[in-house]
Amino acid sequence: MKILNQSISKLAILAFFILSSCSGVPIKFGNSDKNFNRNSIDFSGGREISATASGFQLLLFIPININDRHQRAYQLLSAQAGDNYLTNIKITESWTYGLVGTVYTTKLEGTVYPYNR
Repeated sequence: MKILNQSISKLAILAFFILSSCSGVPIKFGNSDKNFNRNSIDFSGGREISATASGFQLLLFIPININDRHQRAYQLLSAQAGDNYLTNIKITESWTYGLVGTVYTTKLEGTVYPYNR
């Protein structure tokens, strides 16, 4: 009975580490400004921007740069937007199978509008 309890404990710990390594990082788009004024934005001068981040799942078991790819893509998108107003964000997920694993790619696209000065 003691050996069974030890085995179950070891399996539970192993399962915890395996499952916790597969959790992604949540991202929050923009900020919620309660004093937002649509008149402060020049909607005539918008431009499209995009950012991409990828990760690799080795042998469908070992994640390499997978869990934070959404956050990395959003940081790149925000850097392109600068101080401008970022809206209409679209998320596209894709994956490509390889010989020893899978490449997961996240692409974020958005529209940036300048503020009236």
